[in-house]
Amino acid sequence: MSKLGTYTPRGDRRIIYVSDPSSIIRSYLPETPTEEDLRNWVDDVAEANVDTFIQEAYSQGWTVYWRCEKFDYDQRPQHRCFIPLLDAGVQPLEILIDQSHKHGMEFIAGFRMNLNHVHVSTQQGVGGGASYFTQDSRWMIKEYPPGDDFEINSLLDFTFQEVRDYICEVAIEIVRSFDLDGLELCFREPVYFPHGKGRESQSIMTDLMRQIHEILVTESQIKKKELKLGARVFQTLKECHDLGLDIPTWIEKGYLDYVSPSDVMYSDINAPYEEFTDLTRDSNCYLYPAILPWLSCRSERRLNRMPINMDQQRAIAQNYYGAGADGISFYNHFVSNDWANFYPMQLFDMDELRDPVCVREGRKNYVYEPIWSGCDVFIQDGAPSGAIKADKILLKRSGNIVSDNYRFRLCEDLNKVRKAYLIFRAGNMTLDDQIKVFINNEEIPHRMIRQTQSEKRIKAAPIETNTDRSIRMYREGKIKEAVKNDITDRDTFEHDPLTVGKGHPIIQGEIDRPFTTCWFELTTPPAIYGDNWLEVTLIEGDPQAIESIIIDELEVMVV
Repeated sequence: MSKLGTYTPRGDRRIIYVSDPSSIIRSYLPETPTEEDLRNWVDDVAEANVDTFIQEAYSQGWTVYWRCEKFDYDQRPQHRCFIPLLDAGVQPLEILIDQSHKHGMEFIAGFRMNLNHVHVSTQQGVGGGASYFTQDSRWMIKEYPPGDDFEINSLLDFTFQEVRDYICEVAIEIVRSFDLDGLELCFREPVYFPHGKGRESQSIMTDLMRQIHEILVTESQIKKKELKLGARVFQTLKECHDLGLDIPTWIEKGYLDYVSPSDVMYSDINAPYEEFTDLTRDSNCYLYPAILPWLSCRSERRLNRMPINMDQQRAIAQNYYGAGADGISFYNHFVSNDWANFYPMQLFDMDELRDPVCVREGRKNYVYEPIWSGCDVFIQDGAPSGAIKADKILLKRSGNIVSDNYRFRLCEDLNKVRKAYLIFRAGNMTLDDQIKVFINNEEIPHRMIRQTQSEKRIKAAPIETNTDRSIRMYREGKIKEAVKNDITDRDTFEHDPLTVGKGHPIIQGEIDRPFTTCWFELTTPPAIYGDNWLEVTLIEGDPQAIESIIIDELEVMVV
């Protein structure tokens, strides 16, 4: 495994900005966008110093931002806003490409590789995707992993040649019709093959990647410019292999020009992206881990979807560059743009993160949270991929001395900063609990550790997302009724806001957990550049306390 801090970024592309199929339409563009509106949007992105602008242009089997006779245009209500332009012979995608190139900005079309948000489009009354798929159940997965989310969605089975051929045909159509600089294939959905068949099916998906790579090579020769192929994948190689995505082979065969690993919703500051570095540094494939707007399922709800701040983004970028990243990809950046600073000002956060020197020298707030703890829409504490992502220190009150530890990545030379402090929050811990704290096996003197139970934190009212609502209705036996009745529920499903409701009871319980905050100055030694270990030992427990102590929220503040 590559040593952290070994590599500097390659190439000139530092910042990738990805626009998903619907969010900008719903939250940023006017109700009936004009060509000028589209050009002004690209101007904003270019002024933020973005190198590569990606508009996802294929989703759920539908074409998005463009229309042709061969394939279904996106039927969701929000995408009808482009009908006047399309009827006038203007392809919105062509406008975005043209304006991007005027700014010298690379433009890539994104493909959502499986059906996504099926429960939302079905509740909008337009079905789960393109008619080619939805009218023939043969192409759908029949064997799903456990989890309620799979009960309200339908996903394609890539075992079938017909499914793969359809995607290749769309790829051929779009690269021949538009002056693109490449394609990005987005593998953010959690299933591509029947449950348990992912690893044995990797060669099938690899063959699809070969076909799309060859499509781009052929078109590159015709257009006399190189068309790039990127892939957005899950954040560990194990998850990718389990789902049927053989990233090492894709890179070894030369199919990929870049890879963007990430969680589907949250920025994971602890992710071992150096395992991708080991693959990419001996190839022409570049590495762009993604920054997403939130840190965990828990904090998304506690903060009412407030996006991460610049200090937190610098910390994430510092760890990414430390792992060998060539730049940063921003995904779902726009879903929290109803928080100030509003768009386009939020876009300018990205520019600073393109420079590793600025990142290294800026103030940083490293936040470590269990990104899927408390969520059970897939598996308990598990991401959509099925991986458990709920790291914690657990100290059971058994009457004996109990210890546990927690890994936290800190790609920071603390000898070159003014001050650094580590904070951890110990759920169910009282001021009468006696603990010892160690960093990398070196004890932190007790006199150096401060404690309080008076820390003020934002705790927004419980919230309910569209997925929560659909799952709740399914559990209550109302899912069919919900689909029928919500066709006209435009306020909820066209604009897709958070709705106030009972929220997610497990996550809310974690948010409401009583805790003691502990903090102390962090220096080198004992801290090191890279992966560190916090160990906490319960020496003597409060005899009045019952619940186990849970430590799963850490922060390091660096100035």
